[in-house]
Amino acid sequence: MPRISLRPKLPFTQKELDYLTKLSRSRNQAASIVKRSKIVLLSYQEKNDTEISRELKVDYKTVRLWIQRVLDFGVKEGLVDKSKSGRPQDISAESRAYVVSLACMKPKDLGYPHEIWTQRLLAEHIRENCIKDRTYALEVPNQLQ
Repeated sequence: MPRISLRPKLPFTQKELDYLTKLSRSRNQAASIVKRSKIVLLSYQEKNDTEISRELKVDYKTVRLWIQRVLDFGVKEGLVDKSKSGRPQDISAESRAYVVSLACMKPKDLGYPHEIWTQRLLAEHIRENCIKDRTYALEVPNQLQ
């Protein structure tokens, strides 16, 4: 026997329904987002959680989780994953951009006899030509500015 849900019906505007329908049919979005939008749409169509889990071949708890997230945060914020905690970045965005731009250059342009960068050569060049401060941010050498 299917479980009876006591949560409120999902209140969507026509714009939100169109957005969910577009997501559920998308071939360009991540598969997880497409599946979540299908879960929410089926719930809006008054299917119970057990029927949704069987139809989409997902766990019953997964169905409950995503419907509750949409109820709590709204359609756009509720379908995406929460940001995960982790180690803070050691390198600033400017330093990262500098390293990427340096990697896109040819070593010959900087006076090296090599045609392409190796990981070791690039790392040595960065160590020799960039100054590290307390936050591990790199300073762009004057010769490349």
